[in-house]
Amino acid sequence: MISSDDDESANLVAHNAYKTDPLQSGFQWHLPSSTLQLEHTIGGHAWSITGYDMQVLTTTVPRGERVVTEPGSFMFMHPQMTTETECICCSDNCSRICGGESCIKVNLMAPDQDGYVGLTPAFPAKIIPVTFGKDVQASSALIAQGGAVMSQLGDVDVGCDLDCNMSTCCCAGYGCCRQRISKKQPNTQSAAVAFLAAGGTIVTKDLSDGETIIVNGSDILAQEDTVRIGVIPSGGCGMMFCGGQGCCLTTATGPGKVYMQSMSFNKFMGAVQQVVVEERTQQQDS
Repeated sequence: MISSDDDESANLVAHNAYKTDPLQSGFQWHLPSSTLQLEHTIGGHAWSITGYDMQVLTTTVPRGERVVTEPGSFMFMHPQMTTETECICCSDNCSRICGGESCIKVNLMAPDQDGYVGLTPAFPAKIIPVTFGKDVQASSALIAQGGAVMSQLGDVDVGCDLDCNMSTCCCAGYGCCRQRISKKQPNTQSAAVAFLAAGGTIVTKDLSDGETIIVNGSDILAQEDTVRIGVIPSGGCGMMFCGGQGCCLTTATGPGKVYMQSMSFNKFMGAVQQVVVEERTQQQDS
């Protein structure tokens, strides 16, 4: 007979993975964590992600260590923890700003004893952990939407990648300055995990060499730097002007992994803005 503890453990395992599409399309769906998720350990930090949506990242902070996060993501922490801000403009890492992150980094530190912190995205989002050497190749970099990184543990470098191709720069959904997330020392065994904030349902696809998918450019969250991005027309004139997708669609060609989100922050803001405009128009008409 399986005990309730065993049932809970099995449920946690089921919610701690990506599920393959039953239609065998090769896509995988990110399953949000249950209320109590299994604990993970990396670089001396034990961390877990809780909640179904608008999630919370809780991590321990060993004595003498720190957690680096973005402004607005703090939720709670141990009373003996200390905080400080770091202005990137005063350092050599201005590429982080070009990649869409704030010019300020928040450091949450445990100077005298072990502590803990709780972090949450600054907008309605899920938290997607990306561990280098597990979820993506340690030697790979992730090319992501600007501002995708919420927090990081270990040997993670957040910078900028420039797209000088006019067609993809203007029409692929990333813009000219794309965020680049990588492991600082890819040839070492050091731990590195980046926590991305993403909205809606999260879908991933491991592309084989030469395999191509067509996606809405605004729905791409990130992809490995081995993936080649291109653009194609969204269709005829009717589709371009009335189909709601714009003039171009984005292509992603493997090898490499692609992360997609069904409700990006920009799409969410656009939907809210449209409702607000409609309500104001109705009020003015009345």
